[in-house]
Amino acid sequence: MRFRSVSWLMGLLAALSLSPGVGAEYEYLADEGVPRLETSEAGGENEGLAEEPPAGLLEEQGNPVQAAPTCSGGEVCLSCGRAACGNGARQSHACQCQGCRDGHFWTSPTMTGDWGGHRSHLQKSGVTFAGRVTQFGFGIDGGISGPLPPALPLPLGRGDKFSYSGHGEYDLIFDLEKFGGLPKGSLLVRAEHWFGQFGNVSLNTGALTPAVFPALLPPRPDDPGTPYITNFVVTQPLSKELIVYAGKKDVLGAADQDLFAGGDGTTQFVNQAFVANPAFLLALPYTSFTAGAVMPREWGKMITFVYDPRDRTADFFNVDDLFADGVIVGAEIGVNTNFFNLPGEQHIGGIWKHVDFTDLQFASPPPGVYPEPVVTGFPTLPDSYTIYYGFDQFVTLYSDKPQQGWGLFGRASISDGNPTPIRYFLSAGIGGNSPVRTAKGDTFGLGFYYVGASNEFGPLPRAVLDPQDGNGVEAFYNFQVTPWLNVSPDVQFVRPGNRAIADDAFIYGLRVNMIL
Repeated sequence: MRFRSVSWLMGLLAALSLSPGVGAEYEYLADEGVPRLETSEAGGENEGLAEEPPAGLLEEQGNPVQAAPTCSGGEVCLSCGRAACGNGARQSHACQCQGCRDGHFWTSPTMTGDWGGHRSHLQKSGVTFAGRVTQFGFGIDGGISGPLPPALPLPLGRGDKFSYSGHGEYDLIFDLEKFGGLPKGSLLVRAEHWFGQFGNVSLNTGALTPAVFPALLPPRPDDPGTPYITNFVVTQPLSKELIVYAGKKDVLGAADQDLFAGGDGTTQFVNQAFVANPAFLLALPYTSFTAGAVMPREWGKMITFVYDPRDRTADFFNVDDLFADGVIVGAEIGVNTNFFNLPGEQHIGGIWKHVDFTDLQFASPPPGVYPEPVVTGFPTLPDSYTIYYGFDQFVTLYSDKPQQGWGLFGRASISDGNPTPIRYFLSAGIGGNSPVRTAKGDTFGLGFYYVGASNEFGPLPRAVLDPQDGNGVEAFYNFQVTPWLNVSPDVQFVRPGNRAIADDAFIYGLRVNMIL
């Protein structure tokens, strides 16, 4: 479902802001991006539900963006803009909190402020608005260097260029306890669009993992500026140990999230290799119908989910062909650790896809294109899998509540090798709060990844692409200029695996993130 303007959104906000309501504020379940209602009144019949956030399901799940705080001593995260993240909840990024100081443009937690009190009144009525615009200016030296073979599906482009792109997200989070009597329940509705050059330089490297991944989202290359409803998902805590969700939602953060490397590319690394494991993510639909459960425990958490494999970016709620293309299921177990008296987490999981993908004996999908397309006219295989592992571990902790510091992260996986073009994957790095400007909320990251190519490519894809192992390095530093504005220089070196069409590439640029 597409919208040619966002005037419908502002009209809805204005209408809802006139309705009465009792005091309440939202925060996001750490890592999941699932809204959770925290009533401002003590006790109540729902006291105790979802007191501890489950870590690792839906997000930074596409980072549901900043939940507007009330200006009564609340906290706002300077990295992602979320309200009340300083309650000890585990975040999927290094969190730096600062008191809410709405009323001054440069110190307000959001660029648009409290709208003369209407925003906080709207939130008290049960509707929270969240918004974010991220812009990318990146150049590439190297990358795809020669004429593309006719057998290689488009769209790809030559390297040695500079591109400008942008991505916008606009959320409405409805408190279903106020609107439907569901204790602690919530409905997330998100619209997304892109502008500028679709993909930025991601389609110019020749690498499997897109270098500026957020610039490919939502994956509608012919529709610049068109907002799409990518999330319409209901989340319902049933107890402290069981939270369920269902609806249409994007896949980012669904699994394999690390504290120092994850999210959706707007606050940490931008290369898809560090957003989540590419062995399974590149073949997942960006947004589709899903259902799942998060089961938090004192020792960690368990998650499980099922996805319709068809990408539903341009569909709203067309369920007539639900699971017509197959099914995707996944599960993960995470364990909290305390090595050297410092917090950390380790997880292991698996994803199985019963859906047709291109048989690598006959053809190969174009590198850098997301979601992975099926090459028409060639045989397919119906089943694929990925088993993955990940960890994060603090090395230095500046503050315990909220957790501030820096540490190590790593990922590893093994896959079927056909139809999955990545046989194994490894990544590792450091990241977190900057030791240089800790009080300002700056963050940083440095990571290395290695993509082990499948050894089952047939003669045609070898002649066209010459697929080999690839690797890359990325480093970024996130300057927190104001509570609502951060600027991140980013550099990458990429050795693409498709040596027949691409050379080593140096990628450099700037990311600017504004919390609305």
